[in-house]
Amino acid sequence: MEIESNPKYCRVIRRASSEEDRLSSLPDDVLHSIVGRVPLKQAVRTNAHSTRWACLWLHALAASAVLDFTDCCFVRGQSPGQIVATVNRCLVVHGAAPIDVFRVALSPFDAFRRDVVRWAAAALGRGAREVGVDMTQHADGRGALELPGDLFQAKSSLAVLSLGRCSLCHVPPGAAGLAGLTWLSLNQVDVADDAVGDVVSECRLLEFLSLKSCHLLVSVRVAGERLRGLEIVCCLAMRHLQVAEPMLESVAYHGDVLIWREDEPSGLEFVGLGGSGVRSDARPLLKDVHLSHIGYGEYDQEIHEFAYSGFMEQVAHAKILTLCSVGFLHMEEARSLAMGGVDTPNLEELQLLLDSMGDDDVTRFSGFFELVAAPLLERLFIRISFLIHNPFEPEFPWRARPPLTSWNLQLPDACGGTAATGEDADILLDYEIALDHLTFLKVVNFRGTRRELRLLRFVLRRAPVLEQLVLVTPEDVGTPGDHEQQESVRLLLKVVQEHVSEISKAWLWQEPRVTVCRPREDDSRSPAHTKYYHHDRA
Repeated sequence: MEIESNPKYCRVIRRASSEEDRLSSLPDDVLHSIVGRVPLKQAVRTNAHSTRWACLWLHALAASAVLDFTDCCFVRGQSPGQIVATVNRCLVVHGAAPIDVFRVALSPFDAFRRDVVRWAAAALGRGAREVGVDMTQHADGRGALELPGDLFQAKSSLAVLSLGRCSLCHVPPGAAGLAGLTWLSLNQVDVADDAVGDVVSECRLLEFLSLKSCHLLVSVRVAGERLRGLEIVCCLAMRHLQVAEPMLESVAYHGDVLIWREDEPSGLEFVGLGGSGVRSDARPLLKDVHLSHIGYGEYDQEIHEFAYSGFMEQVAHAKILTLCSVGFLHMEEARSLAMGGVDTPNLEELQLLLDSMGDDDVTRFSGFFELVAAPLLERLFIRISFLIHNPFEPEFPWRARPPLTSWNLQLPDACGGTAATGEDADILLDYEIALDHLTFLKVVNFRGTRRELRLLRFVLRRAPVLEQLVLVTPEDVGTPGDHEQQESVRLLLKVVQEHVSEISKAWLWQEPRVTVCRPREDDSRSPAHTKYYHHDRA
């Protein structure tokens, strides 16, 4: 039974002292069930309620095949010696019973170096299928925890391995204990290029590989036959990534632009495996792609001109796609070179990450839809960087909003044409596109600037069946007082609704439901790639 937080059971434990007689009459298995459902830190505190509860949490833990010591409350307020004693006691009480999952997250690692290795070895010896060691909490810049070479030498049942701030320098890639891996996650791990390639080739059952902040990686080749998910985040030194995985379906990359060069292995390549009867052109048909370079400097057209060479063709079959502003720049180059567009007939969800919001960015945004055909797109998420602020433009122009007609909404005239002028005029494309299946639109960090409203109108005019529009403001929108913030949101909602109503009369089949709220008030659906937001710093 996995330890989880449950307020109902927490209340039961807090009432233990006042209802000791009634609780004491409950069978042991019921009490074990209660204690086993609260966080470990709170379970330990039940010792103070009565002598009956003194070792109850230990016996409850011993009955579980999941030993999870990743709760931050478990570490808080305890000395390293107390933490080690608690984990040791749990393992002793657990005895020789099988362990299915063992997870631990501790810091600083110097205080637990030998203990963590011993605990992991004990879990592997008891048949653990999943082992997680996370030493990244409060990282202070010191070296990683070096795992001994013999830790994974013996054959084991290990299928899921997650390591944070560890070193695999002494662990041979062909270790018998790693042969059955289906899931491997390395975060701030000292691992070299060849080691990653060797691990993937030796672990023939591997289906998911995650590399986060592994700064020794420069040129990586991932080749296998079963890998379905690949995640590479913040590997700062990486310059070359070659993927030869015909079964690959999901790719997430957040880092510097991988520049293509003729004189050295570089850039991002999807290649065939070749040999062993596998077609040399057996490239993956990606279904889920996240590609972002936000936070890694400016995009230089001369240097990065070929950085996206062939990439868009690889995502043509994607159902879920996330791109950042750099992707728009690539599309702008494609437009200037008169290159053909890309059809994405399966695309259902699109997320666009904007790290700038100038007039050129709005134009590139519209140009993206002109070059990428997505006839089945249902959900569109636009995430604007909360750091964007133009000092020459009022941050909240709707507070002193002029009449609606001055926004130059481009509505049909009596002859069926359109007429509008000025910098707020609606965007016209060389040929019109339609988002006939788009039912949900969400814009995050929306402040109501003229550019944002222009972008919003562009989408609304082309989404005739839109059902819901959600605009999430930055948390600090308005003035510091909560009442003033609520008033700011209310005024913004009024302005947006007026825009939507006017556009609906001419372009939409029905007026969509509009919500304007702050992040903590947002209960609408989120995109599939939500977990990468903290990396994108958008």
